[in-house]
Amino acid sequence: MTGNLNLLYLPPFSIVARFFLTACLFGIFGVLLGVYMTFKGYLNLPALVHIYTLGFAGMTMIGALFQMVPVVAGAVVNRPLLKATVVHITLLAGVILLVGGFLRGSPLIGGLVVFLSILLVLLFLGLPLFKLESYVPTSRGMKHAVFMLGAGAVLGLLLVLVQEGHIDLNMRTVMDLHLTVMLYGWVAMLVISVAFQVVEMFFVAPPYPKVVRDRMPLALSLVILSKLVFQGSVAPDLFISGLTIAFAFLTVRNLLLRRRKVRDPLVTLWYLSMVFLVASSLIFPLRNISYSLFLTFLVLFGTFAQTVIMAMMYRIIPFLVWIHLSTKGIRNAPTMHEVISQRSIWFHVGVHMVSVGVILISLQTDLPLYSAHLPLYLLSFVLLTYNVSRGIFIYIRVLRS
Repeated sequence: MTGNLNLLYLPPFSIVARFFLTACLFGIFGVLLGVYMTFKGYLNLPALVHIYTLGFAGMTMIGALFQMVPVVAGAVVNRPLLKATVVHITLLAGVILLVGGFLRGSPLIGGLVVFLSILLVLLFLGLPLFKLESYVPTSRGMKHAVFMLGAGAVLGLLLVLVQEGHIDLNMRTVMDLHLTVMLYGWVAMLVISVAFQVVEMFFVAPPYPKVVRDRMPLALSLVILSKLVFQGSVAPDLFISGLTIAFAFLTVRNLLLRRRKVRDPLVTLWYLSMVFLVASSLIFPLRNISYSLFLTFLVLFGTFAQTVIMAMMYRIIPFLVWIHLSTKGIRNAPTMHEVISQRSIWFHVGVHMVSVGVILISLQTDLPLYSAHLPLYLLSFVLLTYNVSRGIFIYIRVLRS
């Protein structure tokens, strides 16, 4: 269970706990904002998108990086609690200011604060990671993901400056580059890199082919960067789609070949996330044909990200509770299944599947299903928040007993 992990560098549990819990609360806030917009009869897409990409996905992934950079890559992060606290507070303020700025029509201040928070991530985590000689595929992939996070932040700041009239660039081109870099270069890249480690370790599955582990992150980075040269060409988009679809099929194959064939809700979540990764990647080269296709792409990719993040949270929190309490010599440390019960996770998986189904039907038909899918999405994020909080409180209770 702990193979290839540098437990000597295990950071405090409170780091992951605060990032994950904040991410869950942003998920709830995003749904409530969606409810408010529905009643007001308008849609502010940038505000909603950034609540989920920065508030939910960003908080989760940066919190996970504070865990993975020292434990998986073996890079030394000095004073991790202080650095994580600074990043957490800055990112939290940045997301709130950015979303508020989008709602008011002036996102510059929020954009600057978010940009600062990502610079701090590059300084605190990126520098130790890039200084380290990487022998593990996951750590090499994380380098590409962190680089793309920085590039996406620069593009995002440029986009805000263009929107506010401070610089003169083609807004559509900058927005398309920002979207591609952040969704595929940052989110998908980090998921791919982490999968090289966790799918094999946690599900007792066969490893990915060596050429995939060694070359896919680099290939994906080069194709994404080629969009700077081949602007307006669909060829880079087709290659991005091909690479991510290939990864999805390999992941499903590895999970089907896993040695421990037990009924596991987390395996189901991985299967679902790969289905949505394939679906969104098929639409990705066509996203600019119509607004409807663009919205469908965002929903499908967002569902991929949300689903795989759920799978990660439901594995990481119980694992960290168990490993932290065990390393402290606590003999009555709960098992991973006792931290968050399988029944609770299965119930959440069911709610999640229904909520996604309802919103996909509403996008493809004229049926007014907003009154149905918003409460279901709210219930989904409430369940995630409850389950994650329960794991955190179990850790606190056992530690104090």
